[in-house]
Amino acid sequence: MTPLPNTSHDHFFLKHLQSVKAKSEWYYNQRFLGRGGNGTAFLVTCSSGPNIGMQFVLKVFHKISEPSRRNAFLAEIGHLRSLDHPAITKIFDEGIFNAETGMKYPFAVIEFVPVTARTLLISKLIDRLQAMRIALNCLSAIHCMHTAPKPLIHRDIKPENILISEMGAKLADFGLVKALADFQAEDIVDAIEGTQWPGMPLRYRTPELVERAHKAATLITPKSDIYQFGTVFYELLTGFNPQRQPIDVKDPIVLELREIKGNQGHELGLLIKQMLAEKPSNRPPAKYCLNQLNKIHQAYCASLFDITGQFV
Repeated sequence: MTPLPNTSHDHFFLKHLQSVKAKSEWYYNQRFLGRGGNGTAFLVTCSSGPNIGMQFVLKVFHKISEPSRRNAFLAEIGHLRSLDHPAITKIFDEGIFNAETGMKYPFAVIEFVPVTARTLLISKLIDRLQAMRIALNCLSAIHCMHTAPKPLIHRDIKPENILISEMGAKLADFGLVKALADFQAEDIVDAIEGTQWPGMPLRYRTPELVERAHKAATLITPKSDIYQFGTVFYELLTGFNPQRQPIDVKDPIVLELREIKGNQGHELGLLIKQMLAEKPSNRPPAKYCLNQLNKIHQAYCASLFDITGQFV
């Protein structure tokens, strides 16, 4: 019988104003931000080097009892380092925290953006123009991932993982990201269990991810991200999640798509229906979605100018 891992050190805590040394600079803790299945996040301030005085997120991997999860965390850092795109969150530093217990906790220093698309949806502070521009940014990031030298699949696209700043939207949280080559291997194993299993957010599932929950060898392609973001985009435009709430994450997806009315509503509805096609082969790639949305966005801006006389 395989012995259970020792989980007594699977937690992490920093005192208020406690300093942490990364590879490049020092950072001190401002406050606790949150804790997930694998990592704990803190808001920190840089106290040395060229970024002194800037705030960042310190994301610490605490599930050290499971080497497979540690490797997945380090892979996440590597993926973010390799993707140089303005709509993808940036890693500024990384390191290993040596606790007094002798345990070693890997961490990354990530840019801090406090507002998410979920924040906008809850506050109802998002209009059609902003929804389209958020979508343009995210689709550009998705296109970058899908066309990278080693193509990546995000798998966790949801409003909580879209950060909103004055400069635009950014795709965040690459904890479930997977290289396309990994899915094409004969033996597919994910370091996912507990609340993350089987590797998809409950309200933003895709047909392939649901099938994979039943059959582990199901091939996942970049088209899964297209479906996932199509769900998010529809919600950004309408305030309504088109996926009926499932009882179980493995239940079939049932869509309730309502007509998108108003200026460019028909064109937006057609694009989203393409993105939410049941079969992956019927969904367009990110580049096509970008081109189509660019045309819709331009037409929408032109119509607003005709009505108001103002540039938007």
